[in-house]
Amino acid sequence: MENASKALLMGAEILVGVMIISIGVYLFNTLGRYSADTASNIEDAQIASFNQQFFKYYGMSAIENGELEPTRWTIHDVVGLANLAKKINTQNELTEIEPISDYTSYIQVDLKIGTKTFKNLESYTQDKLIDLVKNYSIVYTQDGTETRANTKYFIVPEEPSINKNTRLVNYIKFVEI
Repeated sequence: MENASKALLMGAEILVGVMIISIGVYLFNTLGRYSADTASNIEDAQIASFNQQFFKYYGMSAIENGELEPTRWTIHDVVGLANLAKKINTQNELTEIEPISDYTSYIQVDLKIGTKTFKNLESYTQDKLIDLVKNYSIVYTQDGTETRANTKYFIVPEEPSINKNTRLVNYIKFVEI
């Protein structure tokens, strides 16, 4: 009888030990999943924040009569975004202009004015960007005998391109309206 009670006590101790280990493994897996989900949510928020810097240029806005039309931007906005792309490319040590693809991390900014296309504004020197601002910020129109100076506007007609691996914007194109 004594051996039987010792055997039962040993069996109970082993059972309690297995239960404690099982609870520990369960908690480890649950907390690990929670940690992975939290890290994934933080990464998604960082990607969304990064992309928002570029996606804000794409979209519609209401005009005076309540209709929607593409949001308009000035040459100053375009040059500002080109400078941001240059800064990000430099920070990421991406100095070589890469061909536009779904997998490039290099951020490119293009501008189309009439039939002329300015490619890779992010690679332009400050002097070239200043010349762009000087030459394309105002359009002059002739109204009878009076010449009027009007601000020139640009839109982003297509959604910015995104790298398929990093899910970060890598290309945006402005077009004169």
